[in-house]
Amino acid sequence: MNDDRPTPEQMLARVQTEAPSAGRARRRGRLKLFFGYAAGVGKTYAMLQAAQALTKEGRDVVAGYVEPHGRPETESLLQGLECLPAFTISYRGATLREFDLDAALTRRPEILLVDELAHTNAPGLRHAKRWQDVDELLAAGIDVYSTVNVQHLESLNDIVAEISGVVVRETIPDEVFDRADDVALIDLPPDELLVRLRQGKVYIPQQAAYALEKFFRKDNLVALREIALRQTADRIHEDVEVARRSAAAKVPWPTYERLLVCVGSSPTSAKVVRAAKRLADRLDAPWVAVHVETPQATGMSEDDRQRLYQHLRLAESLGAEVVQISGADVVGELLQYASSRNITKIVVGKTDVPTRWWRPARRSLVERLVRDSGKIDVFVVRGVGQPIALNVAATGHGVAGNIRPWLGTAVALTLATLISVAIDAIGFTEANLVMVYLLAVVAVAARYGALPSVAASLLSVLLFDVLFTEPYYRMTVHDTQYLLTFAAMIVIGLLASTLTARVRYQAEVARRNERRTEALYRLSRRLTAIAKTSELIEEAERTVSEVFDAYAVVFLPDDQGRIRPVMGHLATFAASAAEFVAAQWVLDHDEPAGHGTNTLPSAQALYLPMATPNGVVGVLAVQPQDARESPSPDVRHLLDTYATQIAFAVERIQLSDESHQAAVQIETEKLRSSLLSAVSHDLRTPLAAIAGAASSVAESFDSLDATTRRELLETIREESERLTKLVENLLHMTRLSSGPITLNRQWQPLDEAIGSALRRMERQLVGREVRVEIAEDLPLAHLDDVLIETLLVNLIDNATKYSEPSSSLEICGEPISGGVAVEITDRGRGLVPGDEDRIFEMFYRGADAKPDRRGTGLGLAICQAIVRAHGGTIEARNRPGGGTVVRFVIPSDGSPPALDFVVAEQSRP
Repeated sequence: MNDDRPTPEQMLARVQTEAPSAGRARRRGRLKLFFGYAAGVGKTYAMLQAAQALTKEGRDVVAGYVEPHGRPETESLLQGLECLPAFTISYRGATLREFDLDAALTRRPEILLVDELAHTNAPGLRHAKRWQDVDELLAAGIDVYSTVNVQHLESLNDIVAEISGVVVRETIPDEVFDRADDVALIDLPPDELLVRLRQGKVYIPQQAAYALEKFFRKDNLVALREIALRQTADRIHEDVEVARRSAAAKVPWPTYERLLVCVGSSPTSAKVVRAAKRLADRLDAPWVAVHVETPQATGMSEDDRQRLYQHLRLAESLGAEVVQISGADVVGELLQYASSRNITKIVVGKTDVPTRWWRPARRSLVERLVRDSGKIDVFVVRGVGQPIALNVAATGHGVAGNIRPWLGTAVALTLATLISVAIDAIGFTEANLVMVYLLAVVAVAARYGALPSVAASLLSVLLFDVLFTEPYYRMTVHDTQYLLTFAAMIVIGLLASTLTARVRYQAEVARRNERRTEALYRLSRRLTAIAKTSELIEEAERTVSEVFDAYAVVFLPDDQGRIRPVMGHLATFAASAAEFVAAQWVLDHDEPAGHGTNTLPSAQALYLPMATPNGVVGVLAVQPQDARESPSPDVRHLLDTYATQIAFAVERIQLSDESHQAAVQIETEKLRSSLLSAVSHDLRTPLAAIAGAASSVAESFDSLDATTRRELLETIREESERLTKLVENLLHMTRLSSGPITLNRQWQPLDEAIGSALRRMERQLVGREVRVEIAEDLPLAHLDDVLIETLLVNLIDNATKYSEPSSSLEICGEPISGGVAVEITDRGRGLVPGDEDRIFEMFYRGADAKPDRRGTGLGLAICQAIVRAHGGTIEARNRPGGGTVVRFVIPSDGSPPALDFVVAEQSRP
């Protein structure tokens, strides 16, 4: 079999690399960016040079929009290129030149030049940003050349602002830069750029002098140049990784250094880790600390295990990425991982431990690593000669400390022997007896691991020789052919035991990974279904406590960013002042602290920051049931993952709350603006009428006849009443919308409230027929008479405003199940379809409301608030034959006292 075949992952990377480029040739254009660190480095010049070269090759190149900035050398490169006319637009008295997107789409050249990708378009154009114009061009299959500076990348905007002190307003999403098919870095030393600036080749002299004082200082330019170079280098590295994976490379491509250090439980590992750190610093390279967990490591003593954890924590504290992988072959797993991460150097330790006499020819880990490493450099660090004592029982307990595997092995061999004796008596061949013993060896390997299975293999050969071969009951062999049988039994037994133990170990690793994945899935599923912070914290603490067999506490900061003790918690450490100091430190520094770390190690719990890209939202504290235990690096990584999951869930709820508060604030501002607009108009109108009438009476009292004086005084009275009603409505609306109100509900006849409302509206109802019909069996209504009277006054007033003065008005009351219902009917124009619900909104006056009709649009909103305060409903509908019907229901709380009613029928001329 050819070992150089690409893996499925490498084949997928190749497909993902080649498919988009093939698809772009048919569906989407290609984007090439000329990238620089500041204006004046020559981006537009380089773009035009490339365009001229393509034109000479016969390519269809068009200049869609190029900004020469008055530079003669740039303008000269436009000669010979087809240029699209600029789109002119007037804005605030100025005429602006913009890129004509529609003209470019109509022309459809092969390559289009569009300068200044981060430009903000003038208001009124199709897109707000020029990069959106370019995206539409690419979607149309047109290749685009464009220019952009590093300060215009959105993710670098704040960094540039901190360095230069200048906030760049025009930015492009990083995704636009990342999706570019080609990026050409246009570089110029800062000193040369400053010379060009002083010579007027970048800006006109006045602008150049200002730029030299602000943005174009040498320290700024040097920093921006480094950022641009790093951004380009990162992009190139990503391209290299994609190319390496697509080429199915078996060896690293040393485009830059990356170190891997092997970490184990040997005392030498600490020295090796520190040596790797020094080497990484000298090479300015990232480094990874890797521990390979093998089946034999399950028998590691507790001291060795704690030493391993200390070494991994040391590597993490020194800045390494800590990784734990599983496998039976340490060297093979290390080299495979190194190849996947493009590792160029491996650092490994070597001790002067004597070679064991029973395996003198076996190569050491270092020898195999050097032999198989290929093009990866291997650095060997000599350590202290101290052998590691490993107990190889697969159960993880010492051989002397646990006799159960050996008893199980004895039982299995005893049963195999008894079965063999029984079937030998029946006449089965010796091959069947061998199979019985091999079955016992496999069973021991599956149940107890490697060492008991090896012992079972040897003992099964011995038992077979003594009991079933001549001479019987002696450890001698009469027939030499049995030597081959014995050898086959030993080899097959050892292979079966080894393979079974390996499968058992791999199954255990798979089960462990499955449990972790299932626990993370369970946590994520639970957290996404919770909408309250308190419930989320409770669920998170319970889940973490169950999974890690520990006490868990989630600390969230208050509005001042301070952690407070949690009183009454099951985990008593949550109320300790010393403990929440550790939590506060983690919140402030975004680093782990507490038990098992080098920061505040005396704390009772391990404190982990719950961090998101927007900052630290809280702290997760975990206290093991056994205070002497320290979490392993593997558990630490899983805890970090839990902390991140909880952090995102907390941030989601916080963002939801902030969004709700923002919506409420926006609605409040809209309400305030509407209220001010409506009130200012409706207050000004009656006040103006009152002031005008009063001034006329005061200034011309003697010259006015009695009729005129009476009319002016009547105007003052009418407008005062209108003003009083407006203020009353505002007060009612404020009271009803400020929160739950206390109703003074009493049992009383409904006709009294109707009669009181009609008396208040007597002047407005002059000349109008009003019919009041109340059912004979109408019970007492349980209501607040003051609010119900206000409700009826507003409904009657609304009916008079939207109907002719000569039309009739009907008020009907009837009993319903659990309360009373009232209908007020007019013969006006009725409602516009769709306004049935909207007329109860504040400040809404109907789609057909006339501008000269007075009113704030609060009356029906007040009516709805009053009805809802009583627990009732209100609705409006069109009346057959024309007009509007408003019906409201007031439910009764309990049973009314018995009272005889007389049918009331009133008619007003």
